Amino acid sequence: MRRWFAGLGLASLVATTALAAEPVVAIPTARVTRVERIPLEQLPATVKLPLEGTSVVVTPLGGIALDVLVREGDTVKRGQPLARLQSREAMTLGADLSAAQGAYRVAAAQVARDEQLLKEGIVPQARLQASVASRDAASARVRELQAARAWAPAVQGAGMGVYELRAPMDGRVIERAVQPGGTYDALAKAFVVVAGQRVMLELRVPASLAPQVRRGQEVRTSEGAMARVSESGGTLDAVSQTVLVRAEGDAGSLLPGMQTSATLWLPAPADVVSVPANALRGEGDTLMVFVKTATGFRTENVTMLARDSESRRIVRGRLKHGDEIATGMLDTLQARTPTEGQ
Repeated sequence: MRRWFAGLGLASLVATTALAAEPVVAIPTARVTRVERIPLEQLPATVKLPLEGTSVVVTPLGGIALDVLVREGDTVKRGQPLARLQSREAMTLGADLSAAQGAYRVAAAQVARDEQLLKEGIVPQARLQASVASRDAASARVRELQAARAWAPAVQGAGMGVYELRAPMDGRVIERAVQPGGTYDALAKAFVVVAGQRVMLELRVPASLAPQVRRGQEVRTSEGAMARVSESGGTLDAVSQTVLVRAEGDAGSLLPGMQTSATLWLPAPADVVSVPANALRGEGDTLMVFVKTATGFRTENVTMLARDSESRRIVRGRLKHGDEIATGMLDTLQARTPTEGQ
């Protein structure tokens, strides 16, 4: 009997020694980090022309297009000819301007004579006032016709009534509405020129998040083009329950009229943090993490809001910056750690 107890004690000692020698596997952890903003992803966006740096070239006088000198996508310089048109009004513009200038000279001379006659007491004040009114009217007509001539400059040696449309600035032709042989009314759209490589994005943002939108917030399309919020509308679309937000930025590969998707970054609430994706346990909205404590680990339920990067996720819960959470052996921790309330 003594031998049996002695043998049992020896076996127990060997087993205890073996357990003590078994290596303890450290559970990998990572820190919870602060989040300054939250990406609002997959917003439908339409590419539009930017408000600034866009110029529409119109036909100042009605006529027929004789030559179209540029194509869509061409880069142009300020003052470069874009097209030539022939107009009946342009044929008489020069004669009208000459007649108006002559009428002005006559009216100005009459004012000078009436001023002298008024000083001599020969004519009344009303006579001079009428002369001045006539002179001013003639001057306004001259300015009007000079502006029309500058707006529709004549092409020397191209025939009567031929004028040019010219680029109003350096830029790129993104739309051409005229073609050779076409007849166009006065003030018809002929070209659209954009300075630089910029576009405007029109986004539809859920109404519940619209109050958080501010000018200057970053927007990035699925193609990688970056823009900044420039306008936030205050009118709710009753069907989609969204608010229109506009952003302007680099065009990249975007063209006006394209449909795309975009991400808008909004300011993050205080209870939102970033955690490693491999620290999350569960599916759907029922996610948890294991927070390291002085005695082991405890569970915390969190809600995932967005992706922070390929390897991190933005979550909301009772976590704070600097907390240490498990990133491995989650199955083992879930088996050992009771959930809250147990």
